[in-house]
This record gives sequence, structure tokens and C-alpha cells, in this order.
Amino acid sequence: MKPTLNFLAFRIVALLFGSMILFACSSTVPEDTATILPSTTPESTATVAQTTTTEAPPATPFLSKTLVVLVAPPGADETVSEQTSLTLSELAAAEGLDFEVRPSFTQDDLSPEIKILVAVPPYPDLSELAQAAPATQFLGITIPGLEPADNLTVIHNDEIRPDSIGFLAGYLAAVVTPEWRVGTISNSDSAEGVDHRQGFINGAVFFCGLCRQTYPPFLNYPLYAEAPTASSPQEWQTVADILIDNAVQTAYIAPGTGDDSLFEYLAKAGINLIGTSSPPAGLEDQWIATISGDISSVLRIAWPDLIADQGGAILPVPLTVTNINPDLFSPGRQHLVEKLVNELSAGFIDTGVAPNSSSP
Repeated sequence: MKPTLNFLAFRIVALLFGSMILFACSSTVPEDTATILPSTTPESTATVAQTTTTEAPPATPFLSKTLVVLVAPPGADETVSEQTSLTLSELAAAEGLDFEVRPSFTQDDLSPEIKILVAVPPYPDLSELAQAAPATQFLGITIPGLEPADNLTVIHNDEIRPDSIGFLAGYLAAVVTPEWRVGTISNSDSAEGVDHRQGFINGAVFFCGLCRQTYPPFLNYPLYAEAPTASSPQEWQTVADILIDNAVQTAYIAPGTGDDSLFEYLAKAGINLIGTSSPPAGLEDQWIATISGDISSVLRIAWPDLIADQGGAILPVPLTVTNINPDLFSPGRQHLVEKLVNELSAGFIDTGVAPNSSSP
């Protein structure tokens, strides 16, 4: 039986339809592959690149600040330098920082490892140094005319008046001396010298009142002797003879008066001494105490801000008594004098001397 025309036509149509289906299937696979590969490969590449950047960032320089420097030039006050050095050494060690003392310092000596630089008079250029190294903290201690800046802290002794030092010295001398046989030597040609002298007299009287003796010589203690600032060592010794000849047992030597030879001359005569600096070598046994600014305590106040890179503060120095000889200045008497120091600093006691007065 021969196929009919309709049957042949049906087979032809079926074959064409099947071919179309096969063509469609064969063209779908490349299209899917093209879609998956480009979208997956770039995403993976981008992710790997980003991870690499996070794990290994570009190196940046790191400058470690590990050094504290004290500049104590020739001629610096020994008491101030010693107090500053001891306190800074302790504070730096507690922070794991190295500490150095240098006699001089210039801008050429600046380096990235210096975290804090401290200077005492007569260092002249601290403001210029601070401007040249803004990443370093600077501290000036009792440097005249120094102004604070963002990285420059100033400790000043403007509130320590000469009459206050003299008053404390007179009180201390009277406290430790039998029969209150005390005296002072000062400059006659400066307002500060006069204030030291009158402050001393008032401080001694504040403790002993009429200061009357029970055995001779009966003199009107406290005594004083003075001479011009430019007097020679021999002239100062002549002034010292006034105290020696009048049985003075304790003498306060005001700052700027004579030199070490004056202290030695008085000590050789058996007089115990009070001063405003460290005792000259060999005179420690006759040195009662030193009256000066309490650099140590104010340094401890300033230190946290310096470590935190915060400068610009202005801090006053309180009075203190150091270089104490316990054989001449017992703990009980020390307690009595400490009480006066606190009251004097708080303004509870008037020295009886106008600031920078030139009259007795």
C-alpha cells in the first residue's frame, strides 16, 4: 500500500519540527556557558584582589618617641637641676622611656625619638625649639619671660616672693636655734635683698615673739648684716663678722650674696646655715636645710599632660624645704615648719612685707 500524499506531508512536517527542536537545544548550551563564565570569573578575581589589599597594606613609616631629655646648661641652679633630674628620671622609667641629661641643646640636636624636652635656666632658646619640633612636648622650668604654646608648658616661680622665702627662713632658724640667736646676710642695694632681710626678721619674730634670751649675751635677735651685691669675698667676710661677733648660731644667706667662700667662713666659725641652693661640698654637717621652689611636685602635676601630648599649661611653683639635716632639724620641728609652709602658700599668713619693697 503506497503512502498517501497527506501522510508524506505529515512526516516532512514532523522531521522539520524535530530539527528545529535539536537546533534550539544545541544553541542553548553555549548561551548558558557564556553567561556563567564571564559573571563568575571576574567576581572571583575582584574578591581575591580585595583580600590581598586588606592583608598587606602599603607600609607607612613609624617614628617611636622613647626619650626624655633634660637640658641643664652650665650655671644652672644645682637645686633646681637636681630636683628636676631625679623626678624626671623616676617618671620616665615608669613610662618605659629613656632619660638623658645634656649640658646644651640646639635645633640640630632635635630628633624624632624625643618625646619630652625639659630645660632649666639659663637655657635661652626653648620657644624656638618648640616651634621647630611641633611633635615634641617642651617644658620650661622657671625660665624668665617664657610664654606657653601648644607644645610648650611653662612652670614659673613668679608667686615665690623674696619676702616669703625670707619669712620661712627666719621661722625655721628660730625653730631650730636655742635662745633664737639667729641672723641673716643679704644684699643692701636691691629690693629683693631688702625683702629677704625683712622677711627673715618678721619670720623669726613670728615664732619667738620678743626673742629674749635667758643668758648673755643679751642682744636684740634676730640680727642682720648686709653689703652691696658687688662686694668682694673679703668684704663679705667682714659683713659675716658682725654675726660671728654677736654669737649668732644660725644664719640665713639670701640668694646672690657672696659665694661659697662666705658659707665656708661662717661654717668655720661654728655657725649653722640655711640657704636657697644645695650646700657647698664639705659643709653638709652644718647645713640645716635649703628653701626653694618645689619643682618635684609641680613636675608630677604636669607629667600626665606631657605624656598625652597636651601642652600649653602655666603652673606655679610652691615653696618647699629640702637638703634637710636631721641632726640639726628634727622630724618634730620639720612638721612644725611644714605646717607654716602650707599656711604661707595658702595666703593665711602675711609676711608683713609689701612685694618688692625697698624699705625695712
